[in-house]
Amino acid sequence: MKQTRKLLLLALALVFAFTLAACGGSSKNNDSSPSVSSTTPSESSVEPSPSPDEPSASSDEMEFDLGGRTITIAAWWDATPAGNTPAEQQILQNIQDLQKKFNFTLKYENVAYDQIAEKTISSVLAGQPFADIVRLARGMSFPGMVTKDILLPLDDILTASGTDKETFLSPFNTTASTFGGKLYGWGDNPYFDYSGIVYNRTLLQKLGMTDLATYVKDGTWTWDKFKEIANQATQGDSFGFVDFTSDFLDFALASNGVDLVDLAANKQSLDNPKVLESMQFTQDVMNAKFFPPGTRSDWQYPGAAFRKGNVLMYAAFNWMTQSVKQDMGDVDIGFVPFPKGKSEDKFVTNATDPSYYVIPKGVKDPEKVMYIYRKIYDVPPSEEYPGQDKLEATFTNQDDIDSAIEASKHLKVMDYKLLMSIYSGDFYAMVDELTNGEASPASAVEARKEIFQKALDDTFGS
Repeated sequence: MKQTRKLLLLALALVFAFTLAACGGSSKNNDSSPSVSSTTPSESSVEPSPSPDEPSASSDEMEFDLGGRTITIAAWWDATPAGNTPAEQQILQNIQDLQKKFNFTLKYENVAYDQIAEKTISSVLAGQPFADIVRLARGMSFPGMVTKDILLPLDDILTASGTDKETFLSPFNTTASTFGGKLYGWGDNPYFDYSGIVYNRTLLQKLGMTDLATYVKDGTWTWDKFKEIANQATQGDSFGFVDFTSDFLDFALASNGVDLVDLAANKQSLDNPKVLESMQFTQDVMNAKFFPPGTRSDWQYPGAAFRKGNVLMYAAFNWMTQSVKQDMGDVDIGFVPFPKGKSEDKFVTNATDPSYYVIPKGVKDPEKVMYIYRKIYDVPPSEEYPGQDKLEATFTNQDDIDSAIEASKHLKVMDYKLLMSIYSGDFYAMVDELTNGEASPASAVEARKEIFQKALDDTFGS
């Protein structure tokens, strides 16, 4: 499938190149690294040469000398390109060429996840940011670092670096990293994420059940159908579904198009009817008999339980699905979106908590740093569509791949998580009450509405 498409694209490219040659076409763009964001000045325009430290007339070319400076990119993993793919090999070559051209040394720094935010804050407050570019989870950067002026807004920096925002910025990450009308981060582009219901098709066929993709196609894949299927699969030593409590609530909220807070209105949303519907659904599912043995509040419980091969469905994210396939060997793994919520007319998927790159306040010449980053990672995509390699390594059925791609187009980020450091104790107590059947959704939220509202008021003002 993948090889055939690549051969077709190569053939078309050769035909196109031959046509240009036959027509006497020519190009004076000598940039050896093709870029979706590059621009070529008109051949008829002549601009004066820029001074060494000033941006050139071209929106895509700058000339400067960084004086041997070290530029550091920090993340909570080793982000050094391994060179295992043509794209990574090109990135490594770009680094070598750019270090020589602009007189700098690039350094990748690996900082533990639970330390990277504090290290960013403390170094900025000391006037010496430890890195020029830092990868942060959304909740690390906002509201704390943004409201405390730890991070640089990027709008002017992008413009000064000659960046074509429409091609450089992923729409999803732009939305996720924009606060108070200002952009603070950038991420992978194209951005790819999805989540939904991973299911054991091998077990489904053994049980003689209808494939879940059928319900998606005929428009009946809803919360009620999900519960029906989970109950149907619970027979003998087989079980219908597995997930853990707070994770499932997030899926229920997203699929019903709602959140626990409304940041735009600065209001809590716990008493929103759609939230109450989502909580009732969560309570119904978590108190059902179709779970395998285990502790439903333990985040490590569902993955291990599903891998045993006797559970039909598992709520999972993009980053989890490939390892599930690898661990389960010959088991046929399928995928459908999370079922439609009671008040939704389309499938909405719960997004992985976003993360993105930021520039700490105090970084010298941030527009040059941005320019260097952009040119390093300015490589042609190695995939024919976003997520191709992982999707084709995980799923053998085209319906599964199509469902994952469609799910990736309808992502919802849970904004309430941004203030979890304030009300996490109350949140988890509420979830426990719901999932243990100790309180109705209405009574569970009534006791927390003022707590959530106070957190918003104290953070953003009443």
